[in-house]
Amino acid sequence: MKLRISRTASAVALLASCLAVGPLSAQQSSPPAEQAPDSGSMEPSPVTVNPSSPEEQAAREAANARQLEMSNAQLQQNAANQAEYDARRSSYESQMKLYENTVESRARAEAEYAQIKQLYDAIHAQWEADVAACNAGNRKRCAQTPPPMPQ
Repeated sequence: MKLRISRTASAVALLASCLAVGPLSAQQSSPPAEQAPDSGSMEPSPVTVNPSSPEEQAAREAANARQLEMSNAQLQQNAANQAEYDARRSSYESQMKLYENTVESRARAEAEYAQIKQLYDAIHAQWEADVAACNAGNRKRCAQTPPPMPQ
């Protein structure tokens, strides 16, 4: 049993020493290099690696100018689209308010009509009852003839 423990311990010690020596030897073998200041980019700029000729610089500037024109045109189109959207949205909201006012107005008119009709129906029922009573002989419920108009 002691034999197993000592073999395992010696294997672990050998492995640890190999791992500890490996990185040290790798670090010592490479000479220190001079480093450029970090520009934040993961790759070096093509302009700094291969400086361009005046023709390449002119072509790049022309491409940048075309890109700027296209970008400005897109921004103008976006602004026009936003203005059109805002105008349509405003028109839609106006129409919805008009519709809501119309619906509310119609509801009020229908409620008023229902009240007037209920009053009319009550007056008409009373009149029919009076006519029926008058025809049955109850002269108190007959309509009074208006006095003659003075001439």
